[in-house]
Amino acid sequence: MVKSVEAPVPAVAAEASFADALRQAISRRGLALNRIRTHLEDRGLHVGVATLSTWQSGRRIPREDSRAVITALEELLQVPTGWLTVRIPAAREPGTPPQPYAVVDYAEALSRLLDRLRRDAHGRLRNVTVLEEVQIGADRSALRRRVIQSVVAVQPVDRLIIAHQGETGCDAEQFTLRAVSGCRTGRIARSPECGALLGELLLDRVLAVGETAVVHYEVEDRSGLPTTDFQRFSEWGGVHCVLEVQFDRAALPVRVYELRRRHTSGPNLVHRELMLTPDGRAHVIEPSADPGTVGIAWEWD
Repeated sequence: MVKSVEAPVPAVAAEASFADALRQAISRRGLALNRIRTHLEDRGLHVGVATLSTWQSGRRIPREDSRAVITALEELLQVPTGWLTVRIPAAREPGTPPQPYAVVDYAEALSRLLDRLRRDAHGRLRNVTVLEEVQIGADRSALRRRVIQSVVAVQPVDRLIIAHQGETGCDAEQFTLRAVSGCRTGRIARSPECGALLGELLLDRVLAVGETAVVHYEVEDRSGLPTTDFQRFSEWGGVHCVLEVQFDRAALPVRVYELRRRHTSGPNLVHRELMLTPDGRAHVIEPSADPGTVGIAWEWD
């Protein structure tokens, strides 16, 4: 299922800089910088005209703590979610090229797998909403992920790239990616060394910038290794995330926690105990997740 946004998107090249894209979006809307500042202040976001001017001129780029402002600008300027955000260079050491999947500790392995699929497909979509259910079996392993995901194109794109990593020592050949609706399964690449999979979900057609799609898919893991957490990662902010873990009634954990991290192996920004429902479920809801992970962890004994 696909649809188009009503407002036309500024005709900028896919490789256009943040400054170029912002400048053209502002010009298309015909808004003065002081009016933009006022609109942002009405939303509780304070940014000066001078800062906006340096952003659109390219003399400065937004900092990490300005992401909420950029998200508000995308809405105000009537461009797709992530259309400006994707053009902000990632913070990194001077001379170091940007790395896909930098928020996970197996980024290098995923980057190599991406070369075996299609590297230029990475980053062309932004998640709008993600509803994910993880099923934990009686053997304490993560049997299956069921996902409903809505996305918007920030560059022309015909596929969504899905990543999955199992437990330490797992066999990546035991992973299966299956398209359910809105897409079909494409090529699969696996990394035996880190127990990871990268797979393509091919969309029904090429999405133009601003067009959206809804896909349903599953990842099955038949490795049978016990697990104590699941983290859903996002490289870009703004996604509405609902994550639910379903435990088998024959194997319920003694404690369950919500996790938020900037990186899968980083410190916990949130570590809050969750209550299990009578049928063995726990969930977290994040209306606008920051880059990093939203997760659930548990203790068996």
